[in-house]
Amino acid sequence: MKQMLIRSIIAAAFVALALSGQSLAQEFTFKVEHDHLYRSCKGELTIGERGVEYKTANKGHARKWSYQDIKMIKLESTSKIEILTYESSKVKLGRDHDFEFKVIEGEISKEVSDFLLSRVGRPVATSFVNAGEKGIYEFAVRHRHRLGDCEGTLRVFDDKVVYESQKAENSRQWRVSDIRSISREGTYRFSITTFEPQFGGPTRAYNFDLKEGMEDEAYDFLWALIYRPTLPSRVDVRSASRRR
Repeated sequence: MKQMLIRSIIAAAFVALALSGQSLAQEFTFKVEHDHLYRSCKGELTIGERGVEYKTANKGHARKWSYQDIKMIKLESTSKIEILTYESSKVKLGRDHDFEFKVIEGEISKEVSDFLLSRVGRPVATSFVNAGEKGIYEFAVRHRHRLGDCEGTLRVFDDKVVYESQKAENSRQWRVSDIRSISREGTYRFSITTFEPQFGGPTRAYNFDLKEGMEDEAYDFLWALIYRPTLPSRVDVRSASRRR
């Protein structure tokens, strides 16, 4: 009787371990609409541990990508996700094929954004930020758009740069590896160039007017993060600044 009880406990433990392993395999599934050049199709988009899959009755548009097959992922809002791939587009004369999806049931959350940021090595552009999170340096800014503008706060951290806009859909978070370059024109103008493609150019620049200016110490700190990632600490960056 005692042996049977022990065996039952062991068996239950194995089952619990198996179930816990399954729960760790996290994934997110959304009902989406995929825009074509003409018309659109609907299906399911699943973001999982190994990659992203789009299932649809339109077999010509069904896709399955591992994360290494994805050039960039953009989470532009709670209802829009764009996947830029290495697949060449015939319609776009050989340019990289990008797939835009509109979520029609549910919404993309910050949990999805954090999930991707923790797993995807390639660039990620996301509008999800930790509201009010305190940065090492902070600047009140105006972000200039092609048409119009928005205002918010630019925050610099040890491993990322965050623009928290008063309009949530205009907010952005970039890991250090998601930033291609930075530049400063005087004290009151600052730009971040990302790996995002844009119409009329290969990469997208975010141009900010700094309401209070950016001191040299802050710029040197950010410069070292982007161009010299072997200098991770604030003290090292200051020392490097003095030596230049």
